[in-house]
Amino acid sequence: MSRNNISKNDIVHNIKNRYRLPASYVETIYDNIFLIIKNGLKKDGRFKISKFGTFKILFKKARFGMNPKTKVKHSISERKVVVFSPSKIVKKKLNGK
Repeated sequence: MSRNNISKNDIVHNIKNRYRLPASYVETIYDNIFLIIKNGLKKDGRFKISKFGTFKILFKKARFGMNPKTKVKHSISERKVVVFSPSKIVKKKLNGK
């Protein structure tokens, strides 16, 4: 299974070319969108974008993990992770409905 990752530069370049906007302007918008999401997560622990989906913070307990190659066990500390749940509209589009 291959991953098709996209970078910030890819997004900025695509929007810049599609709408003929200066790259610095598009980059500022991009940075502000993620700042708004980050601040919403810090404030409430979740951030919903209507008709798109919801970002949530989950707390993971400390546990022991193992490197699958070396079989060496190590401690994984407790941490916060961000998860995304797509809206019903996004799920329908992904499933071709």
